[in-house]
Amino acid sequence: MKKLVCIIFTVLIYFGCFAQRYQVWVGTPENNRTKGNYGFSNDSILMLYSNPSLLFPSTDKYFSWDDVNSLKIRNNSKNQVGQLVGAGAGILAWVLIDKSIKDSGGWGLGGIYTTITIPVFVGTGTLIGHLATNRKKKIPVYGLNSQTKNEQLKSNFKKK
Repeated sequence: MKKLVCIIFTVLIYFGCFAQRYQVWVGTPENNRTKGNYGFSNDSILMLYSNPSLLFPSTDKYFSWDDVNSLKIRNNSKNQVGQLVGAGAGILAWVLIDKSIKDSGGWGLGGIYTTITIPVFVGTGTLIGHLATNRKKKIPVYGLNSQTKNEQLKSNFKKK
């Protein structure tokens, strides 16, 4: 039963990573860097929204393309999949090391060591997966008109 619950939980989390959300960093003339999720854009404006939480609703931020000096984007879904793969690799590494120690005649990593070693392995794997997929893509927009900036941004989205 524990395996079934674990498999269902993992599959639901994995499917939640395919929303194709893009995080966008916008630079304005005041050297103000603003981060948000891509909402929409047309030839005159760019709209970003923040992640809503239980206490704070999502807020929308609108930018005129004339005010945008720099753009960076990252596929947040790809980053989440990298974290899940890293966490899975950490669990697999823990299981293999535990089995290896038990096969050699030791007690393994069970007992009191489980509460210490599992979070270390899973956390390290998640961190490595996050860092491996954390790259932001810089879009050169300085000196372009608003329509070309919008086209440059949209051309960097990968549709599935």
